[in-house]
Parts: sequence; C-alpha cells; structure tokens
Amino acid sequence: MCAGTWGYRDDNGPSVWARDYPKAAGQRQSPVNIDSGSTKAVKHDHALKADYSPEPKMSCVNNGLTFVATINGDNFISGGPLDTKSYKLASFHFHWGSNDSHGSEHTINSQAYPAELHLVHWNYNKYDTFAEAAAADDGLSVLGVMLKIGEPNAALKQVCDAMEKVTSPATNFVMTSAFDLPGLLPGDINKFYTYPGSLTTPPCHESVTWIVCQETIGCSKEQLSTLRSLKDNDNNRLVNNFRPVMPLGNRTICCSN
Repeated sequence: MCAGTWGYRDDNGPSVWARDYPKAAGQRQSPVNIDSGSTKAVKHDHALKADYSPEPKMSCVNNGLTFVATINGDNFISGGPLDTKSYKLASFHFHWGSNDSHGSEHTINSQAYPAELHLVHWNYNKYDTFAEAAAADDGLSVLGVMLKIGEPNAALKQVCDAMEKVTSPATNFVMTSAFDLPGLLPGDINKFYTYPGSLTTPPCHESVTWIVCQETIGCSKEQLSTLRSLKDNDNNRLVNNFRPVMPLGNRTICCSN
C-alpha cells in the first residue's frame, strides 16, 4: 500500500494503515468504545461552549472517502476539557455504515450508531497552521456527535441537499445560502465524554482531545440513504468508512459532571 492510497477496503483499510502510517499503531489511537460505567466523573472549571454562527457559502466535497465541509468563518469551542483555550472549527465530516446497525466510529457501551459527525477544531492561538496543529499533542479537538434515527435534523437536510450535488468522487459544491451550523449540535453539549486520542484516519496523529456528546441528533432513513448514495474512489457505493474501535490501554475516559 503506497502512502496516500489508504481507504477502507481489505487491502488498504484500517488493518494495514500502520504499514505506511506508523502512528496508527500507537497507544493513543481513536476511536474507542466508551463504557459509561467505567468513566471518571469530572467537574470542569468552565462549561463547554460552542460559539457557532451560520456559515455563508460553505464549501463541500466528496473526497472519495467521506463528505467534507470546509468552514471559513469564525466558529470556536472552549471550556470543558479545553479549559480557557479556544479551538477554531476547520471542517466537519461524517462516517457511516451500509445499514443502520453500524457506521459510527465510537461506540457507547459497545453500541454503534448508523453514523457519526466529526466537527474538527484546531488550536489556532498556539499554532500557525492546521497542519502544524494536527501533528502536535494539544493541536486538535474533535466534537463527535452520534446520529440516531428519529425526527430529522433540519441542518442535516441542508447537508443532504449538498451531498446530492457531489455524488461522484472529487466533486465540489458551494452552498449559496447560509448553513445552519449551530443546528448540527445536540440540545445539551455539556453532557459529554472526553479522552486523549488521535485522528481516526491516516496519518492518525495522536493530537486530539476528543469530546463525544452523550446526546444524539436525529436523522431520517432517507437522510442516511443520501449518505450511502455517495460514490467512493473506485466508483462503488461509499459505505462503511469507519475505523474499528482501538484499545483504550491505560487511558481514562472522563464524563462531564
């Protein structure tokens, strides 16, 4: 497997990533299973805050591995495990399965969800570029949100409308109307799990403070079908683009109190 050709097939998927990306075999890898009964309750000095606003002209792409939306505006998270540090939102993307029984990367008490949203933030006050932050121990914070079949999320409808414009790999689309970025968040983001982890895709840098929301956002079966209608780099159905859970090792998962 050559560098830059990773994917989710048997020959280039998670089980062989470490051949070209040694960090994938590290001790601080993500995702993990979150056993709620084994978490450590922690009261943080500052409430977790997502300072999000509608995003004008959001850029979207099907990169053959997932759907990615690039955020150009000033949107931040702070508080919680980040304390007084503020991290800037760079992008968001999804992981999903071929059916409703699997798809999320993190599992809660060994339960998978049909899909998982990742909102990727970087420590912009400390590092000059996202790439520099991604390689640093405290460079990134990712907010993970599980998607659960139920009342459809209005912001997800906007995302799905954009997805229909980028069904083929390496296609781009720019939204002409403002995107309801705050609408992607669950009702109470201060119910969360947090632990030190990594990017879940190569190069699997161990640079992420993970914040996994306990509350879900709703999605319809039709919205999940839109995710599954995207094509991958082989022009096959883009599904099962998730990494299996990794060993927790000696790490502690904390639960907001």
